[in-house]
Parts: sequence; C-alpha cells; structure tokens
Amino acid sequence: MDITGNPEMVMEKSMTESDRNEGLNRFLIAKGDAVFKNVMNPSERESVVVGKEGLEVVVLDRLGRGYMLWLKKWKSGAVVFNGPKCREFVRDNGWTVGKFPVQLWAFRYGEDGRLGFVLLDRKEGEVLKP
Repeated sequence: MDITGNPEMVMEKSMTESDRNEGLNRFLIAKGDAVFKNVMNPSERESVVVGKEGLEVVVLDRLGRGYMLWLKKWKSGAVVFNGPKCREFVRDNGWTVGKFPVQLWAFRYGEDGRLGFVLLDRKEGEVLKP
C-alpha cells in the first residue's frame, strides 16, 4: 500500500464491551462529527451522513493486515466502523476490554488519495506510532 504523507492521530479511546460484542459488529466513536471533520474531505463527509450507505475504508491493524469496513454516521452523531470484517478484525487482534486505549490514525494512500485508518491497541508501557 502506497501511503502518501504522514499518518495523523485522530483519537484515542478505551475499548468497551460493546466494541467487542460480536452481535453488534461495530467499533463506536461517540463524538464522531468532531473526530473526523479534520481528516475527511467534503466528498467523504457527504458519504458519511445519516441514512447513507457510508464510506468504505481500509482499516489496518498493528501487523499491517487490511480490513475493508464501512464508516457510517448515526442519528446520535456517533460514527461507527462496521461490516462483516469488523468481527474478524476484533478476533484476529485478540482485543480485550481493558485500561489501555485504542488509537485511531488516519492516512491517505494510492494515486487518488483514498482515506484509510490504522487501529492500534496499546499494550502496557508501549508507545504507539504507525
């Protein structure tokens, strides 16, 4: 994957039980409007409005494995990553609810500058940088 520019840290949050719940199959960002406004272009923001299908994005894990997920907005203003690969992402990474946060980084890749993300779970004493 040809990443253009430097990844930008978007946010950090604690992993919740609902983020791991396979029945819910999503990763929730409560204040999504504020979190994503600086990393999305107008076209991307238009795709992530309530009632629309959402924006398909690649999300990388700490090992560089890519998962195609949907970024969608809820009426509450929350934004979620979801889709069939969301459950697989959580399973493959062995995520647990705990005191160490998950970091979300944004990056651009490819000739057309598509938006992608990296989700990293921090281990005790670890400093993260994608």
